[in-house]
Amino acid sequence: MGPARVSRPAGMPPGGERRSPPQDESPLQVIGQLAGGIAHDFNNILGVIINYARFAQGAIPPGSPAAADIEEIRRAAERGVGLVRQLMILARREGGSTVVFDLNELITGLDGFLRSTIGEHIAVERRLDPGLWPLAEDPARIEQVLINLAVNARDAMPGGGALTFETGNAELGAAETAAYPGAEPGRFVRLLVSDTGVGMDGEVAARAFEPMFTTKAAGQGTGLGLATVYTIVTQAGGLVDLSSQPGRGTSIEIHLPASRNAPAASTRPTRAAPAGRGEAVLIAEDDEAVRRVAERILETAGYRISSCPGGVEALELLDDPANGFDLLLADVVMPGMRGDDLA
Repeated sequence: MGPARVSRPAGMPPGGERRSPPQDESPLQVIGQLAGGIAHDFNNILGVIINYARFAQGAIPPGSPAAADIEEIRRAAERGVGLVRQLMILARREGGSTVVFDLNELITGLDGFLRSTIGEHIAVERRLDPGLWPLAEDPARIEQVLINLAVNARDAMPGGGALTFETGNAELGAAETAAYPGAEPGRFVRLLVSDTGVGMDGEVAARAFEPMFTTKAAGQGTGLGLATVYTIVTQAGGLVDLSSQPGRGTSIEIHLPASRNAPAASTRPTRAAPAGRGEAVLIAEDDEAVRRVAERILETAGYRISSCPGGVEALELLDDPANGFDLLLADVVMPGMRGDDLA
């Protein structure tokens, strides 16, 4: 059986099958409505779980049998945060900060993730062009692309195999970008992620980028991984192509518009959290669990904390000069008065 190939343009290349992903946007519209309605509350719930898990981890000996259980709770909640973020990306309601960065650096920065998540049974190879052009994008979104592709490859190689990341520069003309809506001719950064897994036949490959489509058993996949990759890349004005052959593996080739600006010194700036010196902080948050977490974190960091459940109460406290607050930390959506109106 020849390789199946899927990309934006339609056509039949030699020895393979080439189809366009479906253009029906109604599933994404439904996702957008659902995600927009639950994301705020769901992220609050998950944030409380993650932070209380961290509090518990700091209160017990590292070797305690409960430590591993708490870590699993934290990891599960972190996965939930990632799932919400992917839903928001698919719904085109997830923003980000655009910076100029080096894709090679982002890939090498995933070493820890790959070791812990992909597993030792899969060999990871990198063929990174040292003269790679920079990207001007949100690094977190491009990292999501890398993670989704790596996890998808892992799931395709349950018995082990090889995962390869390859980067390079490419200049694409009008003839090469014409069939890709949103893509303009010019300089691109090329990313090729390949695995030696089970591969896909033509029918599966043609649906690979559909939201909610998965060949995995119930409970083992969301069907959002490749759909999120596709959405992020096309929103950036990029191109996505998939080539797969049953028993041989899958390759996903991505082209992202290159930037002519120099990348920032580091894609992953790290700074220690500043310690407080008794500064007075007012927290306005209507979710009691979230408010308690914020109080505990800031009190531990050395701040003096006052809190209230809404904007109206916060305004009364702020109007009292005896309080002398140095900082207001307010939720945006609250009953009575929004946080941005309060500020």
